[in-house]
Amino acid sequence: MISKDENIDAVITWVDGEDPVHRKKRLSALKDSDNGEINTLPSGADTTRFSDNDEIRYCIKSIIKFASWIRNIYIITDDQRPDFLTDEYMERNNIYIVDHKEIFTGYEWALPTFNTRTIVTAMWRIPGLAPRFINFDDDFVLTRKVEVEDFFVDGKTVLQGSWHKIKKYGPLRLKWNKFLGRLTKKLFGITRSMHTLLQVKSAQVAGFSDQYFYVPHVPHPIQKDTLASFFEENPEIFENNIKYPFRSTDQFSAIILANHLDIKYDKAILRKKSEYLMVHGEMDPSFLLDLKLKKIRDNKVKFICIQSMEGFKPDQRTKVYKTLDKILG
Repeated sequence: MISKDENIDAVITWVDGEDPVHRKKRLSALKDSDNGEINTLPSGADTTRFSDNDEIRYCIKSIIKFASWIRNIYIITDDQRPDFLTDEYMERNNIYIVDHKEIFTGYEWALPTFNTRTIVTAMWRIPGLAPRFINFDDDFVLTRKVEVEDFFVDGKTVLQGSWHKIKKYGPLRLKWNKFLGRLTKKLFGITRSMHTLLQVKSAQVAGFSDQYFYVPHVPHPIQKDTLASFFEENPEIFENNIKYPFRSTDQFSAIILANHLDIKYDKAILRKKSEYLMVHGEMDPSFLLDLKLKKIRDNKVKFICIQSMEGFKPDQRTKVYKTLDKILG
């Protein structure tokens, strides 16, 4: 284990969509935006995308307990702050709130934004951010001890995933995916984010044309210079990706872009995806949830992603919370 002065930070993106001020701002922006645009992602403005089910509490607690070598924890928000974060708790654990205005300095025209893809494009601009950092969605939780080497080795990023062939997404395929997205949401309550398309586009921006390295929902190690250098050389790409207040299929992920740039310039170590589990409120029936929670309790995974917690029944949510409380204290 290394000490905190090795300059590795954690960056978490978070929003409380139930906050009346934020909700009013979001609905106003949605009304003003051209949401009938053909490439707007149907799920991009879903209320559930802005839900806060207290996952960030577990995310932060897990970082403090299982990755104590992390220097600072930055939480990117829109003029908000999780209720449980007292001044004393933040000071004791090196936690800092970063407002959207700070990372979009000079690009205020892109605000307000309600789009994680837009926000993540600018997250490397956090003042004082360490040269290396790990990006967490607020629903990522570490479930056992992790080391620096799980994320960075000899100056290279450690990427978990697998190679896949790039398939073209023409207008017909996009329309079909859009139709499927609406259909699965209506019939089964399942939200399709077209994550594969996002990864394909991101790889293409980095210059990959035949295959891409698919990365699952795990904490993402990133070298700040990778994104800073690319966007300094390609400011028009940066500006084009931050112009969307809600998710669009025209966007790429800065995280996946950074992954592929590191692969391209031999700054990455590739590993098969392992020790990772997704707990999904829209997809996991009770028996499957029980199996996953047992696997977590038995220390067989290091990372979990809790998707759509609001989709679980009350008793299922209670099981998830009890399992996390047992692990994190």
